[in-house]
Amino acid sequence: MRVLLAVPSRLDPAHAAVLRGLVPALRREGHVVRASADGFKGLEAASAGMDVVHAHVFSRAAPALARARLSVPLMLTHQGAAAALLDDPAEFARLAARACAVTAVSAAGRAELAALLPGRKAAVVPNGAAPSLLRRPRRSKVPLILSVGRLAAYKGLDVLALALADLGARGVPFRWTACGPDQTGGRLPRFARRLGVPALFTGTASAAAVRRWLARAEVFVQPSRAEGSPMALLEAMAAGLPVAAAAVGGVPALLGDAGLLVPPGDPAALGRALARVLGDPALARRLGARARRRAGRFTWAAAARSYTRLYAQAA
Repeated sequence: MRVLLAVPSRLDPAHAAVLRGLVPALRREGHVVRASADGFKGLEAASAGMDVVHAHVFSRAAPALARARLSVPLMLTHQGAAAALLDDPAEFARLAARACAVTAVSAAGRAELAALLPGRKAAVVPNGAAPSLLRRPRRSKVPLILSVGRLAAYKGLDVLALALADLGARGVPFRWTACGPDQTGGRLPRFARRLGVPALFTGTASAAAVRRWLARAEVFVQPSRAEGSPMALLEAMAAGLPVAAAAVGGVPALLGDAGLLVPPGDPAALGRALARVLGDPALARRLGARARRRAGRFTWAAAARSYTRLYAQAA
């Protein structure tokens, strides 16, 4: 089947990860795949000669996709952190009404779509992560705590900053690196500085740069207030990193017992989880090994097989 796989932008790490993982996996299933990553512009021309347009929509509005008059079936995947964070829920509902199939990346996401789209059933197709070949470095005297994702309110990085400030006040050594574009207008970095948290904000990082940070890190943190199935978390698990994460959205189902889950928005609980991992090397090793094994259950090959079945139904 000829598939046009569309995401909003190659510059966003999450959007790029979908293309990086799913395009080759679909081709291995025998599909002819063309990628589009220009804000859903020009889809009418790009879809010429294709059998299906598969659009991955995140939280931001997609007016170009809504305006597109396609002559082939449209399949819609909601990749966003939560339906409540959609810029324009009504626009998404109209898109879903036109789509031959709607999918979510977690069971929690499907439940949210059910509330947004009464009477419309959505399939669950989890995202994947490529098996990691990272070599873990020796532990550092000043452990690196890593977060990957946009600097935005729903990502809960202010909660992490508060947790880290408490760790520092208790004399726990650490460094924090946050990889991701800043959508706070500099407020989060200024907040971290006021708290005295030793932090490096890298801005948007390439996939290769993120892999290098994963290789250096000793713990990965996902402190979000809302999430679907975060690919950064999957990649950290595949790299064998111990994880501390807020129990929101699809995160508990993704992480299982391979990390420490805490209530969202609770800096004290997050700080205690980080202190446990940093203070107990044996626990960190166990969690990292579990995370790597569990990440092996979520592959782009499995996602491609699920999408192939849905494409066949749309044809």
